[in-house]
Amino acid sequence: MRNIILKKSIYYILFTFLLSALFSTKIMAQPVKSKVKSSNQPWQYGLRAGASYDIATLQQGANYKMGWKAGLVAEKRLVYNMYFQPSLSIQNKGYSYERPFYDKADINAYLIEGVAGLLMKFGDEKIGRGFIISISPYFTYGVGGKSSFEDLRDTTTNNYYGKITEKTFSDNRIKPFDLGFQLGIGYDINHNWEIGGNYIFGLQRMMSYTNFRWKGFQVHLTYFL
Repeated sequence: MRNIILKKSIYYILFTFLLSALFSTKIMAQPVKSKVKSSNQPWQYGLRAGASYDIATLQQGANYKMGWKAGLVAEKRLVYNMYFQPSLSIQNKGYSYERPFYDKADINAYLIEGVAGLLMKFGDEKIGRGFIISISPYFTYGVGGKSSFEDLRDTTTNNYYGKITEKTFSDNRIKPFDLGFQLGIGYDINHNWEIGGNYIFGLQRMMSYTNFRWKGFQVHLTYFL
């Protein structure tokens, strides 16, 4: 049931984004501009840094955890006010949880994040100022991190393990690969600076024996050289 609702939500988001794109294209087109602005404009390159607020989709006991990201970004105008903005970053994220009388954990992960951003920009093109909306598929791949786990059951329980620290991405813990979407809003301050925020939801199961998935929020600041 949950998967059906998620799929319907994704379809609705995609439909809304495409409808907005068609509508905004008609608004942005003016009689004095007879030629489509497309790939003649060169690529821009820049730096991006930000923070994240992440969690897993546990039904209870999970807590958000702050993280960070830093990396490179590029941007290419496609047509009218639509842009392609890929980025590649290293990020730190995690979450914690506690299930009373059973266990608790503090998850810490380092990942490589790749994003294929599709943006629509609204505003004054001459000064490069205006609002941004985006929908972006992403992937992450875990490259490091250690997590701590504590058994809250009675010490006489079978398989009681006490307190342990393990690699976050191991056979018994979190899968390294994730794939999902980012829904974003932002603002172009000028031709060089841009701020933005994303809601992130993963589509891959974090572990082979659970149905938990990554989700969270990101904010970032981008500087184009």
